[in-house]
Amino acid sequence: MNRKIVFTLVAVALLVLPTAMTASAAEPGDPDTTITITDATLECGSTATSQILITIANQETDPEEVRGVEVHLDFDPTLLQVVDADGDSGNGVQLAVESELFDGDLRIGQNLVDNAVGTIVFAVAQSNGTPVFNAADAAIATITWKCAGQCPEEQVGTAVIVAGNTLMSDPDGYLVVADCAVSGTLTIPACVTAGCIEGYVSPQGRYDFSGVHVMAGAYEADTDSTGHFKLEGLEAGTSWEVMAEMPGYLDAMASSVQVVAGEECTDIGATKLLGGDVVPPPTPEDPDIIDINDITYIASRFLGADMTADVNGDSMVNILDLTVAAANFGMKGPTSWAA
Repeated sequence: MNRKIVFTLVAVALLVLPTAMTASAAEPGDPDTTITITDATLECGSTATSQILITIANQETDPEEVRGVEVHLDFDPTLLQVVDADGDSGNGVQLAVESELFDGDLRIGQNLVDNAVGTIVFAVAQSNGTPVFNAADAAIATITWKCAGQCPEEQVGTAVIVAGNTLMSDPDGYLVVADCAVSGTLTIPACVTAGCIEGYVSPQGRYDFSGVHVMAGAYEADTDSTGHFKLEGLEAGTSWEVMAEMPGYLDAMASSVQVVAGEECTDIGATKLLGGDVVPPPTPEDPDIIDINDITYIASRFLGADMTADVNGDSMVNILDLTVAAANFGMKGPTSWAA
């Protein structure tokens, strides 16, 4: 009889034990998680960055810590290439590790980019630090992109896709499901085939520098009150001669100005126009030079109503105009583009 009781108890224990083991290895909590790849605009000849961001939202009851994240990404290698973050070709192309999500000691399980195939695998866990139960767009890595080929003739949008084998882990190695994956878009604008030239021109003796006419071939612009001008729409990759002119002044010229494609103008700096060339207009007998003809012309209109000799534009012909012409006596134009 006693043997039957013992046997019965053992049998009951064996039936109960698997249930107890299953309960101790129960599925963890289920936080809402999102992996986001940020968008970027990439101009060929330059670089742009995207980030891998993690968002975690636990319930107040039974929150589940996230200790590790593994992200798999796919991209089009004919359009995009990843720039190596550490510059060490010996360990392959890698992403820049960020510590916004995990503030402890980071353990990098994988940090590998295959630019030939167009894949990225990045896996990171922390061995200590603040337990992570909640986070909002916290970065774990930064991707630096460059164009893979020639600049497109039309704008292109290409996706950086979060692959299906992306996952997260809790401290016990249980799966934390990645609920939502937001792929990023890299926008590659069309080639910019035009550029611009800008600079400053200050007519000698004036406080208002507006009205200087600046030319590069058929492209023209006038200066504003500060002397600034911008010539836009010039064909990139070419060399230009820039000329600045104003009545009463010697011309100034900048030679071999190179124009590059892009939003940044070629800045040729500032120049000063030398005043006193008042005899209109320059002829073979009176070239672009300040000489005795100009001095005589100013003197003959001294304090008169004829403003053609008013070099500095103050509506008077007086010693100010004569002095600047005398100071520049013998100077020829066009002068070189220099302050």
